[in-house]
Amino acid sequence: MLRRIICFAGLLSACAWTANAQTEQADTPHTKWGESGDWVIMIDPSVGNGCYMEDTLDDGTLVQVGIVPDRNGGFFAAYNAAWTNIEDGAAGTVQFDFGPSLFGGDYVGVIKSDLPGGYAFFNNPEFIKEFGKRNEVSIKGDQGNALNFKLTGTLKAINAVRNCDAEQSR
Repeated sequence: MLRRIICFAGLLSACAWTANAQTEQADTPHTKWGESGDWVIMIDPSVGNGCYMEDTLDDGTLVQVGIVPDRNGGFFAAYNAAWTNIEDGAAGTVQFDFGPSLFGGDYVGVIKSDLPGGYAFFNNPEFIKEFGKRNEVSIKGDQGNALNFKLTGTLKAINAVRNCDAEQSR
């Protein structure tokens, strides 16, 4: 059953704005809140003090998952120097395969600290539930980029992100 990471065509321009805002606000200091296993928990003031978790995988891919309080949802982002075919601001589609569950949606290409990647907004709570309870995920973008990784420790990191978020004043 294919479920959508909610980022409808009408919201695509808002996603592009958010992704571009992240690129433009690279100088906005993100604060480290804590750690959970391999994940570092950060606070992003540019989206209403949204908390997120990030990890750099063995292949150099930077993965981020977090909360976007300004938009009442969350995001998944991944960046890798090898993904040279991704252009900043370009739109595309992405599929997340958790084994028994598939999610798909739109992403916006982002260049973050010279790393090309993509940013997908979601407001489907089932996505983050699957992210926390499954052992691995396979992610495929329409540009041919793929990412597979183990999800060991993600449930604890998601709970840390939620705790971080609960502490934020908005």
